[in-house]
Amino acid sequence: MSNNIFCTVLSHKRLIQAVAAYLSLSKVVDDFKVYVLCVDYRSYDFIKQFNLPNVILIKINELNRIDVINLKNTRKLNQYCWTLKPVFINYVLEHSSDIERVIYIDADLFFLQNPEIIIKNQPDSSVLISDGKIFLSKKPNDFVHYVQDITGNYNSGLIIFKKDINGIMCARWWDKMCINACTQNPEGNTFGDQKYLDNMPELFDNVGEITTPGVNIGHWNYQKYKFTIKDNEIMVNNYKLIVYHFSGFRIINENDIIQIHEKDRTNMPFIYDIYKRFLRNIIEEIKKNDSRYTDFFITTDIESN
Repeated sequence: MSNNIFCTVLSHKRLIQAVAAYLSLSKVVDDFKVYVLCVDYRSYDFIKQFNLPNVILIKINELNRIDVINLKNTRKLNQYCWTLKPVFINYVLEHSSDIERVIYIDADLFFLQNPEIIIKNQPDSSVLISDGKIFLSKKPNDFVHYVQDITGNYNSGLIIFKKDINGIMCARWWDKMCINACTQNPEGNTFGDQKYLDNMPELFDNVGEITTPGVNIGHWNYQKYKFTIKDNEIMVNNYKLIVYHFSGFRIINENDIIQIHEKDRTNMPFIYDIYKRFLRNIIEEIKKNDSRYTDFFITTDIESN
């Protein structure tokens, strides 16, 4: 088994996507371990029923963080989940003595190749962060620059921390910042957990941007890539697509899966249809064994969940 451990934060709003992420990871990584922080009892009960041997479920109270527990009723669900990201990364770093790195993944990632190639390509980096530069071909440059300034230069959907002094100190700093503020507030120069990533290369040594092609592509930048299939592999600009970030997908029901960030766009990448079929297949399997499957659909407050 690799000495790199995956972790994610999960609420009942992303259960189907989380199953998709897990299944996609299991197809490309032979032996792995995933720590899952369950934000609510529904997410815990749902994942627990599958008895997955390589998944370790953690409840909020197991973090032993009074500050984290006290924030639960003062922050919206999405803000609370953002807050928990560095908190959980620190937890895994502190409670796993034999690991080299923690690979944090958002629950709406989908893997097509083994992501550990990222580490092999940059083995000396203590922290590896994903490019978040926006490319919107049909939007004015002023608009793109405005949005970029709000969201920051990096995307926090996939971030890797090495268990060395730089990685640990950076993760602890990020934890502290998110506990203090984790809102979308341009005036306060915050954008959830993400805008803080802009400061990491300045404050800590060995913080690098991921250079491996095909990593953490999403709605903010897919327009600069050409998607093709070669030898049954999905390619982006002639490189293998390693992991796509399906941020903004909402499952209204099994027949209605929408993208809230791209309502006015056409000519979506063909991988969107692949992902939607994958989600629908998961829903169909769950329906056979779980009568509560409709609990996983989002019918209210779609934009903020």
